Amino acid sequence: MSHDYKAVQWTPFKKRFDLWMLAGIAVYLVGFILVSGMMQPPGDSIHPVQMLIRATGTLAFLLLTFILCIGPLARLTARFKPFLYNRRHLGVTTFLIALVHAALVIMWYHGFSETNPLVSIFISNPRYDSLAGFPFEVLGFVALLIMFLMAATSHDFWN
Repeated sequence: MSHDYKAVQWTPFKKRFDLWMLAGIAVYLVGFILVSGMMQPPGDSIHPVQMLIRATGTLAFLLLTFILCIGPLARLTARFKPFLYNRRHLGVTTFLIALVHAALVIMWYHGFSETNPLVSIFISNPRYDSLAGFPFEVLGFVALLIMFLMAATSHDFWN
């Protein structure tokens, strides 16, 4: 191979960015769970695992949306250039959050039967002909696979 590998240098800026990103993720997850708990009608309850499933799902969606907006926003204003520099790292973090979401969903909704949980995702809802009952779990699995490929190739070696 003619390509030389160079390790990513962890500059002080990148370390600060990572700390802010992790702090933002923690604040979002804790805030989502607290607000969800307070917004429940009296007498209704939701399990903490279900709240965490919802929190990680919405966080992964919001991070993915933000990542896709970084390029156009960086062209409009220079304030988004630091995010452009760290977009790949944000993408890998988004994949890890989506992976946590998927693992929680699989274990909570498909993990307590005799069927293999991964097989259960594909056979539990065969209503492909109905828009209201369409099995979105399959689309989520495909999306997670695509995000895995993007995260796995999001390395300096592949550029």
